[in-house]
Amino acid sequence: MSPSPSSRGSGGRQPFELSGSESLAAVATGERTVSEIVGGLVERVRQVDGEIGAFRICDADAVLRLAKDLDDTVAGPLWGLAVGVKDVIDTADLPTGYGSPLFADHRPAEDARAVATLRRAGAIVLGKTESTEFAMYQPTRTRNPVDPARTPGGSSSGSAAAVAAGMVPVALGTQTAGSVVRPAAYCGVYGYKPAWGWSSTDGIWRLSERLDTLGMFARTVADLELLHRALVHESHGGPSRPTSQRRPTSLPRRAAVLSAGSWGDVDHDVLEALDRVAGRLEDAGWRVSELVMPHTWHRLPEHHQTVMAVEVAKNLHAVLGPRVELISDGARRIVEHGDALPAREYLGALEATEEARNHLVPLAEATDVVLAPSALGVAPLGLDATGDPVMCRAWTLLGVPAANVPFHRRGDGLPVGVQAIAPHYDDPAFLGDLSSLETALSQEESP
Repeated sequence: MSPSPSSRGSGGRQPFELSGSESLAAVATGERTVSEIVGGLVERVRQVDGEIGAFRICDADAVLRLAKDLDDTVAGPLWGLAVGVKDVIDTADLPTGYGSPLFADHRPAEDARAVATLRRAGAIVLGKTESTEFAMYQPTRTRNPVDPARTPGGSSSGSAAAVAAGMVPVALGTQTAGSVVRPAAYCGVYGYKPAWGWSSTDGIWRLSERLDTLGMFARTVADLELLHRALVHESHGGPSRPTSQRRPTSLPRRAAVLSAGSWGDVDHDVLEALDRVAGRLEDAGWRVSELVMPHTWHRLPEHHQTVMAVEVAKNLHAVLGPRVELISDGARRIVEHGDALPAREYLGALEATEEARNHLVPLAEATDVVLAPSALGVAPLGLDATGDPVMCRAWTLLGVPAANVPFHRRGDGLPVGVQAIAPHYDDPAFLGDLSSLETALSQEESP
């Protein structure tokens, strides 16, 4: 059900088979109209979303009217690009329910800043994609496009599934623990969490002010770069952290493999995927080494849970007041845990995080990309849980750029995620390395 990305022109392919970059090129050259591209995607939603359930709402009539208006108007660098928007991100023309029945009829007064930016650039919001309750862990109705009996992950379940099934070329998500990288791994697409603070989160449901990050899904790195260029202009600057000076392209790229077994029980499929990626990179001329986990990193997932619980509890109390008793049992347990944590544990977790960041500077001098598991294994069977985010917690807490790389699949076709992480806070440099990685992995294997 998942389309295959291609660098070819649009040719006779259907709109759902095109990447975002290919769609933009087809419109810019007059090969396709915006209406043809968007109309094909709306038809794709009609054909497959009944089984997958990626979209909370897709107002086909309104979308097609907007596409028609754009047919003869060059609207900006994202002219006619169809985008899915996670249901925790405000849209003035569509309901935003934050994944909760408490907000089922909520209509925001204005777009989130990121959505407004995309619209000004000419993009079209195809619809709102399903989110777990308040971007936490209560599963949605969304099914995995690769195997509908399995979870698509969370919390950005709808965005990952919509991109994987070709309903949109790109979609927005959010990550507070592993909500972009993990569903991307389960569904077999790129899921990119840029450096914390890279873009405005105004108009996005707040869980944790130190962790929440706007992320994105695509089937190619070029499409991630499209969205990043458009949205980074809205940056709030983020924390003052050392960035990376990209090494000359004449020098070999460097990757360090971290199996991260001390964080969780990674299964054989994931270890095999890491080995395959490392081997393919070596064949392409990369210098690949093994990374021994710094001692200050071993408890990072635990510190993340502490920071997240305290800030989630504070923010849900502030917004919901007494209605916090009406949220799901799982969400309420997180709130209760955050309420019960002593301030010294929260402050201790923040202090430990700063100590862990000290290891990034020498690491950035030694390697360009860290490779680690995106998840503990393939998408679990069943729809009652969204999987364990443990392999993403540390990187989210450190605030570094991270992305799922959809290279490896198990013998039965299930995607196995490998996570690429920057040892610095320079998104453009990391995207350049991610593009180099994509090129290396797309080459034919050595005989």
